[in-house]
Amino acid sequence: MMLRGRVAAITACVVAAAVVGIGAITWFATRHHLLAQLDQTLLDRKLPTLTTIHTGATEPTLAQKALLCDPPEHQLQGFLEGIQLLRADGTACVPDGVDGVVTTPADRAVTAVTLRDGITESGVPARVMLRPVGGGDVVAISRSLVPVDETLSGLRTLLILVCVSGVVIAGAIGLLLARRTLAPMARLTATAEHIANTEDLETPVSVTGRDEVGRLGRAFNAMTTALRESRQRRRELVTDAAHELRTPLTSLRTNVDLLARSERTGRAIPAGQRARIVDRLQAQTAEFSDLVDELVELARDARELAHEEVPVATVVERALTRARSRTANHDFTVELTPWSTVGDAAALERAVLNVLDNAIKFSPPGSTVSVHGEPGRLVVTDQGPGIPAENREQAFARFWRTPSARALPGSGLGLAIVANTVHAHRGTVRFVDPPPGWGACVHIELPPRQDAPH
Repeated sequence: MMLRGRVAAITACVVAAAVVGIGAITWFATRHHLLAQLDQTLLDRKLPTLTTIHTGATEPTLAQKALLCDPPEHQLQGFLEGIQLLRADGTACVPDGVDGVVTTPADRAVTAVTLRDGITESGVPARVMLRPVGGGDVVAISRSLVPVDETLSGLRTLLILVCVSGVVIAGAIGLLLARRTLAPMARLTATAEHIANTEDLETPVSVTGRDEVGRLGRAFNAMTTALRESRQRRRELVTDAAHELRTPLTSLRTNVDLLARSERTGRAIPAGQRARIVDRLQAQTAEFSDLVDELVELARDARELAHEEVPVATVVERALTRARSRTANHDFTVELTPWSTVGDAAALERAVLNVLDNAIKFSPPGSTVSVHGEPGRLVVTDQGPGIPAENREQAFARFWRTPSARALPGSGLGLAIVANTVHAHRGTVRFVDPPPGWGACVHIELPPRQDAPH
């Protein structure tokens, strides 16, 4: 069943339960009220007293006063509807024209006014009041339950019709409201199915409102936007990598072809030339290995990074130790204030090392690399040629290198990895104007631990 059908069915069931409950309460309350009224009518019934007729006794008994069954008084006896006398000797007196109730031996033994359900001699249900009147006699007064039953039957039919009508109307209204309420959900479902079939992430979902459906639609749009951007970044990365790999692959294949041709033709390559080819092959394979590692690092998602407290000064010191081991011709001036951020220590160390390697590569031998760190900021300055202001933003693009650096080793991914890592840590990185007498100045900002997102 569709969601809107389930909503309509649930609405109809809830309304049905409510209407049936209210109908049952109404019916039983009405029945109780009618029976109570009938009982009160019976209890309020006054027995007529006759003080002018005697049966030989000095004083007439209450039974004789209440009900006289002799023929001359039948008109008076008929005045009382459904009345009969149960005598102590086991006989009964029922006036002419009265449909007496069926009695039991227990009726003659009552000692107080008693009410019970009964049935008349003709089979009509009745309510019976038994009242002792002295001398062992009991007066039984009955009222037919037919009017009460007819009223309750009509009420029951009306309540059933109301219940059925209410359920049908509630189901129809519930279905209509469900369709209108879930219309944005239907559009979202259609869009999701379209995207699943066509992989077209450009299709947006039109949503309005601040309810759950609106929030879901906005989250869906955000998800498709993130997927579209991720696909675009992956496509650009693959395209850039294929373009950059073409030249080194051609060189590598040329060297391998030279060695293979020498083996096939039997013409030996001079030892010196062969050694240079082997050296180039080793350098190229090492370059390819580094490039693969950098591509893997660049392709990492921010969610794959650790999320823990990172002492930035310790990370920078480790990166400096590795950078010093790679050069003996540069001096480092270091000024670090201990502070922490939240993120991945290994990724941050690699980013700092890439900045230091970049400074070493473009600085002349014997020059100084300055590292200054304070809460929220890390600045690395070298004495190289620097980067023109118009190229500073472009320097963090993948595979970008200045024309003068194309002959130097490297893939052009180092600073791209730095930007990717810093942005994943909610920070910023940029080239800024260096102090007088210095070359390039890299400014990295990271949120301190107390400000970092948790």
